[in-house]
Amino acid sequence: MKKLIIAAFFLAGFIPAVAQDAPKLYTLPSPFERYTHYLATLRFAGAMPLGSFADSYIDKASFQNASISIEWVLRNSPISIGGEIGSTYFQKRLPRALYQNGNETISAVQTRTLSQYPVELFGNYHFLGKTSSIQPYIQVSGGVSILDNVLYYGSLSSQHQKVAPKYGVGLGSKFLFKQDGSVGVDVRVKYNGTAYKHDYIEKGVSSLNGSIGIFYRWW
Repeated sequence: MKKLIIAAFFLAGFIPAVAQDAPKLYTLPSPFERYTHYLATLRFAGAMPLGSFADSYIDKASFQNASISIEWVLRNSPISIGGEIGSTYFQKRLPRALYQNGNETISAVQTRTLSQYPVELFGNYHFLGKTSSIQPYIQVSGGVSILDNVLYYGSLSSQHQKVAPKYGVGLGSKFLFKQDGSVGVDVRVKYNGTAYKHDYIEKGVSSLNGSIGIFYRWW
């Protein structure tokens, strides 16, 4: 009996020691930490006109906005870079009024529309690690916007198109559905400015955009 008790105490001390020295499985860092990886995001947005653009031309919020982006997330760095293309549409209809058209005065309902198709490069700085379930970031962007400004007087219209410089600054966060997973939600608030001047628009087009997107990342 004494021998069995001594053997039991010996095994009780020996097994934990062996377990501590045994190699541990699944200790490699996440592939999203070990490798440069990529991220694609499809987002839908609401936009609120700001500044002189809202005061002098269109002050109605828009919910007909979308974009898609591809992002390159650098290894061993909190920085990612990418490109984004999108579409934004603003519209405002005014009550019927009298307007001067050359030597003619017309009575019409004026409808103001502005479409933008931005093409941008951006950089993100992430505040937490690549395997965090929540990944807040700050973004700066720059590029060009293809503008289509159409002003309607009833069935008559006046159109002006231009390619103009565009810039933006945003705050956002990615939320992974599963820690270290590939799919999640991206929520972003961003200020957009476009250097455009024509007719009623004298000091550019500016807006505040709030968006939600679905992203997929891979390496």
